[in-house]
Amino acid sequence: MHRPVVGIDLRNVAGSSRGYRRMMNLFYELDRLGSDFEFEWITEPTPLTKAAGLSERTRIVSPRSRMRLMHRPILGHLRPLIWDRTEILHFPTADCWHVPTCKTVVTLHDLAPLHYPEWFFGNKEDEKRYRDHLDRIFKVADRVVTVSEHSRQDLVDQFPTRESKLKVIYQGVGPEFHREEWSDTRKDLFRNNIGAPHGFLLYCGGIDARKNIEFLIEVFRTLTMDPAFRRNLTIVGDVDSSKRGMVDLRSLVKREGLECRVLFPGWISDELLRRYYNAADLFLFPSRMEGFGYAPLEAMACGCPTICSNATSIPETVGQASVLLPPDDPEGWARSIRDLLDDHEKREGLRMKGLDWVKRYDWKETARGFLGVYRETIDLGGQ
Repeated sequence: MHRPVVGIDLRNVAGSSRGYRRMMNLFYELDRLGSDFEFEWITEPTPLTKAAGLSERTRIVSPRSRMRLMHRPILGHLRPLIWDRTEILHFPTADCWHVPTCKTVVTLHDLAPLHYPEWFFGNKEDEKRYRDHLDRIFKVADRVVTVSEHSRQDLVDQFPTRESKLKVIYQGVGPEFHREEWSDTRKDLFRNNIGAPHGFLLYCGGIDARKNIEFLIEVFRTLTMDPAFRRNLTIVGDVDSSKRGMVDLRSLVKREGLECRVLFPGWISDELLRRYYNAADLFLFPSRMEGFGYAPLEAMACGCPTICSNATSIPETVGQASVLLPPDDPEGWARSIRDLLDDHEKREGLRMKGLDWVKRYDWKETARGFLGVYRETIDLGGQ
């Protein structure tokens, strides 16, 4: 039985940011469900690849033996030999290298750099290189997969002649995020251990300008003006790395006199993050732009009620299972937070909506979507 070989470029996935690492769930499921394919994971071995328990149809291929040669124009005539077994190349992180003998699938999550160039580029030349890179992707790729209808429409607006190449496949939420039945004693113990004995509001995700963390701190400062409000704000993420367009969050918190109220645990394991989700009173997600947005769904899966920005793809991702607010209305956010904290019935209703809504985001379905794209892409070769 002939099984087409799909090469998947995991160089930027298997050991990268939390969002990219979430995507490893997709490749685990492709290995489990794609019995009519073979897969080559192009990456050096990492803890994420070693723990996968792969079938005999999937093997790890060092990029030193493959991808390095792709960057050398003088060796271009060798590319068909290097990729002689591979029928499809999948680039899940908006990269793309052309191999004439292979079909190409690229995943593009969003176009945030085009909408907020001041946060992503040091100069106009960098921005132009990015636009040229996107043009090259659409020229080379047989299929471009994006993660929401909002992102698809954004891509159509920017590249109207390439609409036929686009396909939407939603991401999933892994089983590592789930509701745990905690006693009040256990919850109190956890909150005491993290320095939030009176409860806490939670943010988890990237720390960059589009995530709107300064706004979140402003909302929290408004809440703390009420002496009866004793909860903490916990911001999970790498707050110490410098990002363009960001103020120093620790300095901001100190200037606002909130050092004892805002907690920065840094990056934490998924196991510990699940506990934070389970113990939090509310999850807050004020992002200005998302292609998809994993974190609110992870919070929902753990039974944590959410308040999210109504910007870009977020309403599509969270549906009616979250309170949605403009990302530039601190008083509105503070008011909604107070209302939810004061209304147990409303909070429980939101919790149940989230638990039900998040069931639709299954990595198995994501994998089935990509397997369909691979089959369609191979069929293109016969046309």
